[in-house]
Amino acid sequence: MMAGVLSIPITLPFTRYKRAITARKKLVPMLLRLIHEKRDGLMEKTQQGNPHKDLITSMLSIRNDDGSTMMSEEEIIDNVIAVMMAGYDTTSVLLTFLVRLLANDKSIYSSIVREQQERATIKASNEALRWEDLTNMRYTWRVATEMMRINPPVPLSFRRAKHDIEYGGFIIPKGWQVLVSASMTHMDHSIFPKHAPSPPPFSYIAFGGGPRMCPRIELAKMETVAMIHHLVTTFTWELLEKDESFKRVPMPEFDQGLLVRVKPLKQTTVSYEA
Repeated sequence: MMAGVLSIPITLPFTRYKRAITARKKLVPMLLRLIHEKRDGLMEKTQQGNPHKDLITSMLSIRNDDGSTMMSEEEIIDNVIAVMMAGYDTTSVLLTFLVRLLANDKSIYSSIVREQQERATIKASNEALRWEDLTNMRYTWRVATEMMRINPPVPLSFRRAKHDIEYGGFIIPKGWQVLVSASMTHMDHSIFPKHAPSPPPFSYIAFGGGPRMCPRIELAKMETVAMIHHLVTTFTWELLEKDESFKRVPMPEFDQGLLVRVKPLKQTTVSYEA
């Protein structure tokens, strides 16, 4: 489905758009079955119907003031598909680029390993990471933030003009859709000059901005730093193709999937010095 997001809307059998529509049609009955199961669970007031257990149950539990269901089945399906696409592909793309970066840049790798080892030494064996651990992985998240500036997982987004806008000598009429390119904005040196302390407001848009900013930014941060923690404290790796290229279709995708050779850390000797 992701490949068809920015495809030409022609429903011929061999087009990406047609394949994306077909994939969605196959997914909808599966989601409908889940919605009906969760609704039955809510009606029976079983543990399965716990409104805080999962996303579908939570959306089924949202009510209007008169007690009626707020979200239709179609709206729930749209939101679930959006979460599946935005909540999985984006983080996996970021982690893929970080794996490549850490394999190629030993200085950054050493700094991240040092930060993660310091965190690991104050934890008991097999003790799970806690929120305060994740929030203290500041350097790791700064590296991830810069990686999202250079290679944003979502390079394009759409917004609708609420009123006529003049920009660059052109008028964007009210109601028109505007395509916002994070890739072009992030690489504009007039916006992101080298060694600048911070960019202007609403110029770093890896997670959007304003009232429609991505609501899962903290979850993305938690997933990313936790994954990097376990990677660098457990494994070491090397790229099989150091210069493997990637394309955006529309999200970044490596030509061969970024092949790596992974070894348990105990079998290697790793230097943490930059």
